[in-house]
Amino acid sequence: MATNYPVNPRVRAYGKARIDIARRAASPSDWERLWKPSTHPFPFRWGQPWNACVEYRVDDFAAEVGFFIDVLGFPVNAFDPDYAMLTSPGGDFYFAITPARPGESATPPDALRLQFMVIDILDTTRELISRGIFFEQEPQPCQEGSSLYIGYFRTPHGICIDLWGVVGEEMDVEIETEEPGSIAYTDFPTARIHETLREITPAAQNKSQAQLEPQPQKSPYVISYGEDNDDEESDDNEDHPLEEDEEEIEPEYVDIDQP
Repeated sequence: MATNYPVNPRVRAYGKARIDIARRAASPSDWERLWKPSTHPFPFRWGQPWNACVEYRVDDFAAEVGFFIDVLGFPVNAFDPDYAMLTSPGGDFYFAITPARPGESATPPDALRLQFMVIDILDTTRELISRGIFFEQEPQPCQEGSSLYIGYFRTPHGICIDLWGVVGEEMDVEIETEEPGSIAYTDFPTARIHETLREITPAAQNKSQAQLEPQPQKSPYVISYGEDNDDEESDDNEDHPLEEDEEEIEPEYVDIDQP
């Protein structure tokens, strides 16, 4: 369904450049060489007692909250008769569920997915099955011979929950970051996952690569913001659009349905 949201052409150019890096980078060193810090710094200062939350609406509020709280055991951060905010035991992330009110549509089940990377994916699956959860796909290698496994099940509303995990590899490796927003590549999991993703079938890549690809925050990246041509490689010597010394360019908003 098309929308009428205005889009600054330069914003699309930024996105295409980032996508180009994902296509070209074949190793952690490529990411470090090609990536560049964000044009603008992160503007938000988190509040208390929670920081960020994703919310969705359901037709059967009781079934959805019962599933998350009493079957999956998610801790409750806030709750009333028509609102539930849930989190993890460590408060790593938050999401909220609300009932669709009269005249509102519930969130389409395929509008979002929840994805969890777990240490013991096979044991976790056995535990969830013992609680009566049906897996549409029990964990299996993304490709024959791969140690990266994926399985998934759905909530009563139909939201897909993906479980990711590495089987047969040492999992207890700490990732140290040199500074906020940077990524230090270690033997596992970031470098290993990046390598493993090269083995995944295109369908699996399209579905979940964005959640697993390393996202370092420094070192240069290439951007092309001339004519749209996804097939052409960017030139390593092209400048980042906002490194121009020329006068500031006034944003020019257009309808996204226009070419």
